[in-house]
Amino acid sequence: MDKIATEADETFDLMLPISAVEQETGISKELLRMWERRYGFPIPQRDGAGNRLYSREQIQRLHQINRLLQAGFRPGYVVGAEPKQLERLLSELPKPSGPAPSVNPALELTWEAVRRTELRTVRQLLRRELARNGSENWILQLAAPLHQQMARARLDDSLPSYAQRAGQELLLETLELAAAQIPLASEESLRIFLMSLPGEDRPLELQMTRVLLLAKGVDLLFLGPEPPVEEVIPCLQHCPADVLQVAISAASINGANQVLLGQLRSKIPAHMSLWLSGSGAEELDKEGLGPRFRKLQSLLEAVESWIPQRQM
Repeated sequence: MDKIATEADETFDLMLPISAVEQETGISKELLRMWERRYGFPIPQRDGAGNRLYSREQIQRLHQINRLLQAGFRPGYVVGAEPKQLERLLSELPKPSGPAPSVNPALELTWEAVRRTELRTVRQLLRRELARNGSENWILQLAAPLHQQMARARLDDSLPSYAQRAGQELLLETLELAAAQIPLASEESLRIFLMSLPGEDRPLELQMTRVLLLAKGVDLLFLGPEPPVEEVIPCLQHCPADVLQVAISAASINGANQVLLGQLRSKIPAHMSLWLSGSGAEELDKEGLGPRFRKLQSLLEAVESWIPQRQM
C-alpha cells in the first residue's frame, strides 16, 4: 500500500493545479470548468483535498485548442475533438509568411467602443469604415475579426452578454446597409440559393457570406437562416438558380441534418450544383459528392472562377 501511495504522490507531483494551467494557457478557470461540463475535456484528476490537477498532455492539448480558436474555429468543434483531429486541423492552418500583419487601428477603436458599450461610436466607426473600404474589405478586415473577438471575449466572460448582443446588432444593421448599397447583379450573373441547416444559430456569419457574395456580383436568393425544408424544396424547383449553397458549421453535424442533406441532394434539379461551405461541411458530407469549401476565401475564389464560365 505504501508503494502505491508513493507512486500516486509522484504522479500528482507531475500535474499542475487549475491556477497554474490558467496562467500557462491563458484559459480562465471558469472556462476550463465549463469545457469540462459541456465538452468532456479537460477531465482533471483530484488530489486528496479534491482540487483539480491537470497532466502535461492535457495542457499541450489546451495549447493546440487555443491556436485553433484563434484561427476562428468554434469551441464546440475543437474542445472535445480527438488529438488526431486536432493535429489534422492544425496542419491545415495557413503557414505565416513575411512580416507579421499590422494591427488594424479601426478594429482596435471599434472593439474598445464595444467593450465600453459606446454604441453611437460603434455605429459611426462601422459606417465610416464601410464607406472607406467597400463591402468586401470591410467584412474581411473589420466585421469578421470584430465578431470573432467578441465571441472569444464572451467565452471567457471578459465581455458582458449585453455588450456582445449590442455589438452583433450593430454589425447586422451595417451589413444590411452594405447589402443595400451593392448594385443589382446582371442577368448573366451566377445565381446562388443560400441556406443553412437547423441548429446553426449564426445569423451574423450568414449575413457576412451573403454580402460578400453580393459584392462578387452574385444574384443571390436568401430565405434567412434555417428555413423550413418544406419551403426550400419548392424554391429549388421553381426559383432559377445555378447553385444551392448550404452553410454548415460544426453545430450542424448530427444525424438529422445528414438525412436533411440527403433529401436536398435528391430533390435538387439536375441543372443545379450543390456547394457545401463552412467548418462542418466535410464532417457532415463524408461522401464528398460536391464541392466543399471549409475556408470562405476558397468559396469566393470558386465564385470568381465560375462567372467567366457562364459568360463564355
